[in-house]
Amino acid sequence: MDTRQEYEQLKAFARIDGALVTLLWTVCFACFVGNFHNAMFGLGFFVFGAASLVVASVRLKRYRDQVLDGFISYRRALLYSLFTYLYASLLFAMVQFLYFQFIDNGFLMTNYMAATESKDFQQMMQVYGVKPEDLRLAMENLASLRPIEIAMQFFSTNIMLGFFVSIPVALITKRIKK
Repeated sequence: MDTRQEYEQLKAFARIDGALVTLLWTVCFACFVGNFHNAMFGLGFFVFGAASLVVASVRLKRYRDQVLDGFISYRRALLYSLFTYLYASLLFAMVQFLYFQFIDNGFLMTNYMAATESKDFQQMMQVYGVKPEDLRLAMENLASLRPIEIAMQFFSTNIMLGFFVSIPVALITKRIKK
């Protein structure tokens, strides 16, 4: 990027795309929670999760083609993608904090505990070599987390995933003038 104005423009477009990705992640998370009520929501979880990756990539391509006249360097594409996922992660952390603080009331943890007590789940854990007391300790640790801690865990995970997704996306979308 040659000028500060180009950098600010990149961040502005990335903020908009980050908000769009946040919307998809929020629907994806709602489907994840809804999966405990109806298994059909599990499909929505995967569809909206995958759609968020596609939308972010398509929006980067659109930025390249419409704003930058069809050319973007790898560095600029990587920065754009990183900013998109940073903004999405920040907004989504706020969404999750609000959910766990005001809506959840232990719903997810109760359902996770019930799932881990099923015979099928325990047999699966034996296959993987997980001891029942280790699993119980892990569940107790999860249950002790405050809503802000849960949101921050998801935030850091989303940042890392966004970083790893941004590298190939930037490679695919870069186009240099000859």
